[in-house]
Amino acid sequence: MAAVVANEAKYIERDRKMKNFAVLLSLFLICLSAGCAKYYYQEGKTFNACSSDRADCMAELKKRLGSEFQIRGSYEYKYMEECMKQKGYRLVTENELPLDAKRLDPDRQLKGYLYGARRGIAGSLDEE
Repeated sequence: MAAVVANEAKYIERDRKMKNFAVLLSLFLICLSAGCAKYYYQEGKTFNACSSDRADCMAELKKRLGSEFQIRGSYEYKYMEECMKQKGYRLVTENELPLDAKRLDPDRQLKGYLYGARRGIAGSLDEE
C-alpha cells in the first residue's frame, strides 16, 4: 500500500513539473511572437550613431573576453546593457518607438538568445 501511495505521489509531482514547463514554454513563445523585443534607443540619435555606439560597446566587450568565440552569458549581456546605458540609451519596446524610427530587429531565432543578439537598435532616419 505504501508503495502505491509513493508511486502515485511521484506521478503527481511529474505532472506538476510538466504543467509548469508547458506554461513557461507557452509564455516564452507568446513573448517571442508578440513583439516583446527590446531596442536600444536614444531620442535625437540617428540610426547610424546608435549602430556605431553599439559596435564600440561590442569592441570593448571583445577586449574583455578570453576568446572571440566564447559563448556569451550573463556577464556579456550585463556589460552591453551597461555600456549602452552609459552612452545614454535606454531599452524600449517596439510600441514605445516613434513610428518613423529606423530599426534593426533583434535576432528572434534561438541563436539570438544564446549568442547575444537579444536587443535591436533604433534611431532617427539619417540625414542624406
